[in-house]
Formats: sequence, structure tokens, C-alpha cells
Amino acid sequence: MGRRRFDRLVLELSVALDRWVPRYPLWQAVHGAGFDPEQWSGPEAERFCTRELPRWLRLNGYSLSETRVIKLARTIARFDPSHLTPEEHFARLAD
Repeated sequence: MGRRRFDRLVLELSVALDRWVPRYPLWQAVHGAGFDPEQWSGPEAERFCTRELPRWLRLNGYSLSETRVIKLARTIARFDPSHLTPEEHFARLAD
């Protein structure tokens, strides 16, 4: 289950920005904020998204409204890594 919440953040953020977000710089930002993306709890992810993510977005030339960032933070916090996402479920069916 490790990094599933982080993976979800990358996907949701990429969709919100309508472009692929580079994983490694975001991973470094999460670590730099004092969190471990391998063991991220919902409240930690929400805290990162509301406090650190807006600055990271700005430094990397991205822009999201405050409302959109808050919605993203809530989505990531509520994500349950113990359940398959629809994408993961259909990928397993294709195998």
C-alpha cells in the first residue's frame, strides 16, 4: 500500500493542471516538508496539500486556485489506499 496515496496525488494533480506532474520533484517536496510519501496518512497529505503544495506549484510554474487546492487536499485525504481505484480494477481485468 506504501505510496498509493502519493501516486493518487500525482494523478489528481496532473488532471487538475491538465498536464503531467513530475513525480520526483513532488516527492522531494513532500520529504522536504517532513512527510514520508511511503507512509502518508490522510491528515498528513491534506496538511501538505494546503500548506506546502501552493508554494511548490508556484515555484514550478503551475497555478491552481485556492478552492481547487482545498478540494484536491480533501480528495487525497479521503482516498483509502486499501481499496483498488477503478483504473487499477480495470487494469487487473485486462491481465
